[in-house]
Amino acid sequence: MSLVKNLLPALVLLGLCGCGSVTRIADQASATPSASPLSTADLQYRLIDTVGAPFACDTSQGQGPVVRNEDPTDVANRVAALRAQDPAEFDAIVRHEHLDAARLSPADDLRVVGQAGVLDAVKLTPQGSRYAFAYELVGPPTAEVSGTIDAAGVIDVAHRAPAPKRLCPL
Repeated sequence: MSLVKNLLPALVLLGLCGCGSVTRIADQASATPSASPLSTADLQYRLIDTVGAPFACDTSQGQGPVVRNEDPTDVANRVAALRAQDPAEFDAIVRHEHLDAARLSPADDLRVVGQAGVLDAVKLTPQGSRYAFAYELVGPPTAEVSGTIDAAGVIDVAHRAPAPKRLCPL
């Protein structure tokens, strides 16, 4: 009986210590960016998801003063070209938008083309081991942001200032 009395507190203490260390490991893993280098499109999405979406005129998505109905065949051809010419960007878009690359519908194709335009609005310029960025946030409120991001996705926003609302060209 005394063995059970002595063993019970030790088991409880061991269980509590074990649970605490698991929580700390999980917290560290979720708080740190990816250790492996990310693709350019993945870095752009890291900025979009963390700093904010860029201002981008995409008439196929209903933005701007003139809305155009895109021919589904033309859109599918643009998606096929993106898939062939920049597979890393295509894969990043499909992952980010939770699409099935093997079964893209015409609506999915429009989303892919629209997202390619959004990524194009977030320019990354190599700057040593980092990439510089500067773009206008869609708002509200609209703002201009600039800074750097490294290959693992660690962001340093150096400047954020209010920006006037822009209109898309005709």
